Amino acid sequence: MKAYLDHNILDLMTKGDPHNVKELLSEHRITPVFSYESLNEIYKSKGYEDSFLAVLSDIGAKYLVPVTKDNRVTGEAELQQVDVFKLYEHYLLNREDKPEYGYGLTAMLQKFYGGRKDESYNHIFEKGTDELAGLLQSSLEEFKQNPLITTEQLQLIESLPEILKAQYSTISEQMDNTGVAAVRDFESHFGVGPKTLNNIKGPNVINQIWQLLQSEFEKHGLESESLEDFFGINFRKYEANFGNEKSTVEKVNAIYHQLNFLGFHRDSKMQKTPRFNASFSDMTHAGLASFCELFFCRDNGLVHKASAAYEFLGINTKIVHFTEN
Repeated sequence: MKAYLDHNILDLMTKGDPHNVKELLSEHRITPVFSYESLNEIYKSKGYEDSFLAVLSDIGAKYLVPVTKDNRVTGEAELQQVDVFKLYEHYLLNREDKPEYGYGLTAMLQKFYGGRKDESYNHIFEKGTDELAGLLQSSLEEFKQNPLITTEQLQLIESLPEILKAQYSTISEQMDNTGVAAVRDFESHFGVGPKTLNNIKGPNVINQIWQLLQSEFEKHGLESESLEDFFGINFRKYEANFGNEKSTVEKVNAIYHQLNFLGFHRDSKMQKTPRFNASFSDMTHAGLASFCELFFCRDNGLVHKASAAYEFLGINTKIVHFTEN
């Protein structure tokens, strides 16, 4: 039996293990599991990296690696027995900093939650497009050496940033004119937010939320899309993989993100960059934990959102919620 350990569990284990997680793992012969996202969080712990690595080494944790094929996740994963200290050294050698604006998408989402107040959507999209242009430029020589890429395709790649800038200009103008964070705008317009959603109890959390949303959409004369499309369970028509089925991890991540946006046990202070990034780490952990029978966690909001996603998707992963008491 495998148990994916959320970072907050590892954090407590570096501070005396008050929940006796090590003993629990040993007594029930449970294999502890961590992932690349765990390494990302350890990297952020500046000055305490060795403490986390020592815990993982001491409990014999195995490294979860999602299997990819042709740059697409397959929905499968493998567990690797590793020397965590050597693995972390390799991580540091190959780690690349994410662009500040996330090619426009990450910064846009942060502004949705009320962050980046001093920046317009237009500014964010311009900066994001510049980041994309830099990425494409650095890869252009490699593309030129590829005999399968035509001259026309190379020209399209080179012109892509300008094409995006033209498309973003209209979108950003509309978004800047609202003057309100997207999450607040949605809440005030439809009357759906944390106060309403946090009172919803299982079972069938996703379906209950969807029925509530459909009712509000109808009141405003809006034609509702399908539940699967609204929660991002299906690829959209404009996405490259439209027509294919998303992996379980991708589905969990999509549902988790939408629940957080709607306000279902939303992570706090999403307008702040550290909390925004931490929320996305939680989402990633929730998705990866679906490969395991157990998910050890201490974060209340993470537990609620992951539970709702697992229930709807029929995922058998059981969440072990460690509380302060």
